[in-house]
Amino acid sequence: MAILSILFMLAGKSHVGGVATMFPDLTKHPEYLKNQSLEWCNQLAAKTGKYEYTWRNNYEGQAAEEILTEKLSSLLHGKVLDVGCGHGDYTVKWETHANEIVGYDMTQGFIATANRNRKLNMRYVVGRTNEGLPFPDDYFDIAYTKKGPTSWYNQGNRVVRPGGTILLFHPGDGNGEGAECGLYFPGLFAPPTAGTPILEKIQERLETSGLTDIDMSVLKETVWLPTAEDVFEMVCFGQSDGFRQFVREECYKQIVSQFEKYASAKGIKTTGFYYLIQAKAS
Repeated sequence: MAILSILFMLAGKSHVGGVATMFPDLTKHPEYLKNQSLEWCNQLAAKTGKYEYTWRNNYEGQAAEEILTEKLSSLLHGKVLDVGCGHGDYTVKWETHANEIVGYDMTQGFIATANRNRKLNMRYVVGRTNEGLPFPDDYFDIAYTKKGPTSWYNQGNRVVRPGGTILLFHPGDGNGEGAECGLYFPGLFAPPTAGTPILEKIQERLETSGLTDIDMSVLKETVWLPTAEDVFEMVCFGQSDGFRQFVREECYKQIVSQFEKYASAKGIKTTGFYYLIQAKAS
């Protein structure tokens, strides 16, 4: 551990996006797994069985996800597909809104949790969207994703009946705004960057999806992180116990110092952006 600590601290004297870092490069830790990768999801599922944040978010005003929920409340009916359903906690909310609800996710461990809590009109399927959706043509009345993948738009158009609804909710680009944690904790989080690579990827996939009547809005939300411990949990989310121990021993004091430097009475203010897209299947 001592040798690793020296190596990481030397690596921390670098720059990320033009911002000088003060923390070690945690992606070099031997147990680090890339967030959202299948290996990372499997590790999280084995540990907790859930895709559920371990830190507190105190929202100022309406959370972006609440806008998605309001929209779905008015749209859901018939047969519904939830793409990237995780452990089914959000899927199960819609028990009384539909005749049949199908959850689809790539992580076996999350689906196992979902199946333990599923209702009579629900079923869950394991699979990866980049390999297609294993459902018949025109089977669903509506399909949606909550922070899920973008690789299924074309397949979504196939499995949703013509005129049916596709609702997409994705993390968005700040285009130079937000990403405050990248400024306050340089090296632990990405700094603000200009550009809209997520939007460009979404638009590229929408263009070849066959979907029509596409309507997109950008949602902006303000979230307060109340303690340094919440920042620590964000850094370590889904990682191994060994990774957490390293961050606790080598980074936590500096996390606390930076938090105290920038926090107000509410904690640290952060800004998030999301894309909410509604379209119709053809």
